[in-house]
Amino acid sequence: MAPKRVLLLEPIEGPWAAFLEDYFSDVPGGFEAVHEPAQAAGQFDKRLPAVLFLCAPFLTKSMLSKIKVRRHTDPTFRAYYLGEPLPEENRPYFDRVFSGTPELSAFGKRFVETLPMPETARVLVVDDENEIGAMVSDYFDGRKDPRFEVLYAPNGREALTVIARQRPEVIILDIKMPVMDGREFYARLNERRLDIPVIVFFDSISSEELAEIRKCGNPSVVEKGFQGSSLAALLQLVKKLIYFCA
Repeated sequence: MAPKRVLLLEPIEGPWAAFLEDYFSDVPGGFEAVHEPAQAAGQFDKRLPAVLFLCAPFLTKSMLSKIKVRRHTDPTFRAYYLGEPLPEENRPYFDRVFSGTPELSAFGKRFVETLPMPETARVLVVDDENEIGAMVSDYFDGRKDPRFEVLYAPNGREALTVIARQRPEVIILDIKMPVMDGREFYARLNERRLDIPVIVFFDSISSEELAEIRKCGNPSVVEKGFQGSSLAALLQLVKKLIYFCA
């Protein structure tokens, strides 16, 4: 399946390019910004983005027509308007309007709410502290769009066994574990080319350890904190990766 790409159409002085490039740095399809309206239609046709963000100078009749066609041919395509006002007659063609200065937590929540999800999704938690697996399972339990099945493994070796039986959509990974730690597990996962997105969920990790992991790939990262913040961020990230990596 072709990777899902993100395209931004915004003037060069706009505030969104750096923010969105960072936010989408962990998705396989990549992010691209176009700053000249004259180039927008050509890049849209060339890239066929799964996700489009655009500002008022780029909302031409031609671009709106392309958005309408894309929505008709690909029900997973999502389009977002940056700024106000958006003409009322054009609102049905955009999944959300974002205005003002981009802010990570508010944007992430509102963005993932619009993404199409499978009916069910399987998540594997790999952590030697079984209370972490129980905490994630409790937080994800009872949710819909998708409904989650949370699996658990106390180390990398057992996680590979679990994956062989029940492939997860996303892996939530600790680093410091006995038997097989997160770095070795992540390397093994990539050697086998399983293409399962990984979130490093940590409470204490050095920059050297994170750099070692990133020699094998570019996993997402969430710092363990108090339950209300880190688990909400984790859930948003899981949903983002399910959409972009499905």
